[in-house]
Amino acid sequence: MTANEVEQIAMALAAAYEQGQGRLVTDVSRGWGLHGREVGDWLRRRHPDVRRQTCDLFSRHADGSLARLIEVKGRGGRTSVSLVDRQYSAMVTCREDWWLYVALECRTDRPKLVVVREPARLPWHRLPGAAGTLHGSPRVRDEGHWHVGQDDILRLGSVVTG
Repeated sequence: MTANEVEQIAMALAAAYEQGQGRLVTDVSRGWGLHGREVGDWLRRRHPDVRRQTCDLFSRHADGSLARLIEVKGRGGRTSVSLVDRQYSAMVTCREDWWLYVALECRTDRPKLVVVREPARLPWHRLPGAAGTLHGSPRVRDEGHWHVGQDDILRLGSVVTG
């Protein structure tokens, strides 16, 4: 199973969970499109210091109001979770509006989804060394990377499926 397939499983689990909670979910992982201005305006009102919109999903309450910004991470096995600088900055600034959903064991037939409310509470560690040394993606090459262990995610998060 490829890393892309693991991420697809994670996104599907996160979207299904949000829908199961009665919220409407929109995938913005490939771009904000028509939603960018609306979410940007909402962010500027709530968090004027946020410079960039960064998350994979956003969800709405049944009345259409924005509920949460969600960063989704998929993991096939036991490993840490990482964020790049812009994600870390949005997480710290948005606090209660920015959620982390981590799908674990995606390479098995029983993946589980862990929902972390206010993930800034986790003990994140910035990796030493040059920015972007771990990932070759052009989008994250020039950014630093922040990591947190799976045990910390399980300790502060809630396992909601699996």
